Amino acid sequence: MRTLTRITHAVAVGFAALSAGCQKPVHFPADLSKAAAEASQAAAAYDADHDGKADFFLYAEPTGRVDRIAYDNDGDEKPDVLINLDAIEFGRCRHLVIILDGFGYDLLKEYYDAGGLRMCFPPSRVIAPYPTLTDPCMEDILGYIPCRGFEAACFDRKRNRTIGGKNDYLAGKNEPYNRLLQYRAKMIWDAIGYLYPEAVFGKEINDAKRLFDRRATQEVLAYFVSSAGVGTRSGADGQRGCLRRIERFVNQVLYETRGQTKITLLADHGHSYQPAQRIELEKHLKQAGWRLRDRLDKPQDVVYVRFGLVTYASFATRRSRKLAEDLISCEGVELASYADADRVVVLGRNGGRAIITRSGRGYSYQPTSGDPLELRRILATLQHDESGAIDADALLKATAKHKYPAPLQRLWRAHFALVENCPDVIISLEDRFYSGLKSFAGSVSIASTHGGLNYRNSVTFIMTTAGPLPEVMRSADISKSMKQLTGENFPMRK
Repeated sequence: MRTLTRITHAVAVGFAALSAGCQKPVHFPADLSKAAAEASQAAAAYDADHDGKADFFLYAEPTGRVDRIAYDNDGDEKPDVLINLDAIEFGRCRHLVIILDGFGYDLLKEYYDAGGLRMCFPPSRVIAPYPTLTDPCMEDILGYIPCRGFEAACFDRKRNRTIGGKNDYLAGKNEPYNRLLQYRAKMIWDAIGYLYPEAVFGKEINDAKRLFDRRATQEVLAYFVSSAGVGTRSGADGQRGCLRRIERFVNQVLYETRGQTKITLLADHGHSYQPAQRIELEKHLKQAGWRLRDRLDKPQDVVYVRFGLVTYASFATRRSRKLAEDLISCEGVELASYADADRVVVLGRNGGRAIITRSGRGYSYQPTSGDPLELRRILATLQHDESGAIDADALLKATAKHKYPAPLQRLWRAHFALVENCPDVIISLEDRFYSGLKSFAGSVSIASTHGGLNYRNSVTFIMTTAGPLPEVMRSADISKSMKQLTGENFPMRK
């Protein structure tokens, strides 16, 4: 009750603060000075000091990537100083890292191809871990210690009870990665961000800009949680608006630092971009003879972990196979998986069943009925070792655009190696359904969410002004790839 009171009070205070208005440090113009750009043969020109004349110019190489910036100092709207961004060494720059919550690769690529955020090299596809949830995704991106569970609430088998929830979320107990961030809004703003996401997104940008201006660290990692709220309430159109605001932020930083800042933009996971309704799993489980409990005492007991409004769900049970078989028959459940000794068994609709095993750096897929992950044709083209396993990197490249990207490694990790408390059974839902707390479901309408194994939920992006990155990578590959590109640890941790 005290938690709800705190949230209600914070929402009221937060909305009042947002409505009252405050100094907005990100004030870079949204409109181009098209005539000045054409006269100077620039890709774009802006009136950055708001005096009615263009004074900041962007120049692009033949591919369309902006590699030079220029300034007009004498008021004739013609460049006087030209700066080659690629000639500025990474080690002599500051590094601004903007991490968005919940953005799909295809949406970002569409924005980039239309001419947006062209100061970056082309975006890379990033395959997030499964389930596609912020906490494990962020730990992978930053190469940090595992989370306690997939979400702030999880089942602790050692204690035989569900732990965490709203209080733990507000305290950040499932987010050790927060220690590595220079900017992350206080947790209470997460709740406000789902009610007034666009306003909170503006606050986050402005707060991050103020922090960056204080010049306390060479690298600033700024995580914006409200971009997920924008997606949840307004879908793809809302997120395109977020990208336009991010572009103004980036342009202002380049303008004010005269190119002495390298900028990296990425997201933690994808988004479904489809309206969804809450799945009635409780009713389905009860009809199948299961007892919904917070602990496991009897064979028919099941702990159904419900927290965020997401397209996956996890369960604790002593009868994993039976529970998975019952769950896959529920409308809206696309896949169910469970651990069987050191293997993962995955079930699909219409009786599909397959076994996933790991051998060294490789994984094998053995369908015993149907083809639940729709992999047979792809795997037939890849090289197997003597044990029948296929190298994880080869699987990644071959399935990056597949219905279920890199599914073998991701499913295996979800059950054995992603978090401290891996669940017994995990289900991936169709995008038109979500699972979660009923108290959360009544507060927002769902235009888009995330969590499942499919492409839209799983594939996100990274792009940077520092140089080109591999075309496809996992979230867990980002730290290594950034170090290879820049020569510096990522994150710097200094």
